[in-house]
Amino acid sequence: MKRRYSSAFTSIGLSPIVAISEQIRSVAPVFEKSGQRFAFLQRGELADPTPDFVIDATKRALDAGHTRYPKAGGEPWFKEAVIQHMAAEHGIDDIGPENVICTYGGQEGLQLVFGLLGGGTVLAFGPAWSCVLENIFPFTGFEVDTIDLVEEQGALRVDFDELDRKLAAADVLYLNTPQNPSGKVFSREELVRIDELCRQHDVRIVSDEAYKDFVYDGREHVSPLSLGGDHIISIFTCSKAFAATGFRIGFTICRDADLIRKLTLGEYTQTAGVVPFIQRAFADVLTMDEPRRTWQSELVASLARRRDRICERLGPLFGGSLYRPEGAFYLFLNLTGLVPDAPAGEDTSDVIVQRFLDQGIAVVPGTAFGDDRYARHVRLSFSGVSDEVLEEALERMIDGVFNGQARATG
Repeated sequence: MKRRYSSAFTSIGLSPIVAISEQIRSVAPVFEKSGQRFAFLQRGELADPTPDFVIDATKRALDAGHTRYPKAGGEPWFKEAVIQHMAAEHGIDDIGPENVICTYGGQEGLQLVFGLLGGGTVLAFGPAWSCVLENIFPFTGFEVDTIDLVEEQGALRVDFDELDRKLAAADVLYLNTPQNPSGKVFSREELVRIDELCRQHDVRIVSDEAYKDFVYDGREHVSPLSLGGDHIISIFTCSKAFAATGFRIGFTICRDADLIRKLTLGEYTQTAGVVPFIQRAFADVLTMDEPRRTWQSELVASLARRRDRICERLGPLFGGSLYRPEGAFYLFLNLTGLVPDAPAGEDTSDVIVQRFLDQGIAVVPGTAFGDDRYARHVRLSFSGVSDEVLEEALERMIDGVFNGQARATG
C-alpha cells in the first residue's frame, strides 16, 4: 500500500529546546543524587507561579459559564480588550475588531500567518528562535535566509547595507523584538530604517513580540505596528508576561482586515476557536492595569537582577566582550576560547552541551538558532530558576565548564 505524506509534516523536526528538555528528564535525577541541585537553564518559561489575579479571572470565567463553542477568530469582548491594551500600552489607537484575531498562543499565530503567506523566502535576523527555523518555516513552505546581527562595542547592530541587499530577494522579514536568543531590543530608529527598506522592496514584516514586556535599563519596547501601514503583522502572546504558558492564548494584529479575515477562516478550520473561558479571563487580565503592572514590574526587576549577576560573574571570563541582554531573559554565549576543541570526529555543539550537563546545568546548543557558525554558542535562560540555584550553577560553570579559564584578549 502506498503511503503519501505532506511535505509540511515530513520537513519539520523536534525543536532542539524540547529535545534537550526530554534528555534531562533522565540526567537531572542522577545528578541530584550527588546532593546538588540541577539547574534548568534551557527553557523560556518562568519559574514563578501564575499570578492569583489570572487564576481568579479564570475561575470567574468558568463560573460565568463561558464553556460553549467559541466565536471563530475571537470573541468581540476579547478583541475589545486587546484594542484597549494596545492603545494604553503602545499608543496604537487606529485598529478595530476587524484587525485582531485570537489564537492559541503566539506560536499558532506565527503558523497561521506564514501558512497564509504561502511560501517563498523569509529573511530573519540571526541567531533566530529555533521553533521558527525547525518548525514554522518548513511547515509553511518557506526557505529561510539569515542576516547576522553584528556584535560591536558591547551592542548588537544591524548591517543595513546587507539588509538592503538581502531584502531584494525576500518575500517576508521575520522580526523578533526583544529577540530570542540574543536579548536585543530593536530601537525605534532601527525599526524605522528596517520598515523603510521593507517598503522599498515590497516585503511584509512579521513581528514576533512575545517578550514585549521584558525590557531592561529604562529601554522601551517599540512595536513595529506603531509605524503604520498594512504590511506589518504583529504577533503577541500572554504566555510569558503572566507565567501562563499552559493557557495557550495570544493575538495577532494587522491593519489589513482581509488578511485577518483569511486567518480567521484558517484558525476556525484547524481549531474552531480558542477556549472561551480563557478568552474571558485574559480579556479581564489585559485591562487590569494595576495588578498587571505591579506583577510585571516586580518580575522584570527580579530578572534584571539575575541578568546582572550572571554578567558580573561571567563577564571577566569573556574579557569584557559579554553582551548584556537588553530584553527577554536569555544570554547567547560565544564560548570560543573558553572550552577546549572537540575531539576529532565529534560534534562541537554536542560536546559543549555535555560539558554543561556534566556539571548539572541544562543549556540549549547554539546550532538550534542557526547553523554551524553557532556551534560554539549556547543559550542560557535565567527565567526558570531561583536565585540560589542560579548562583550554584554559575559557580559550577566557572569552575567545571570553563575551568576558571578566561578568554584571551588582544
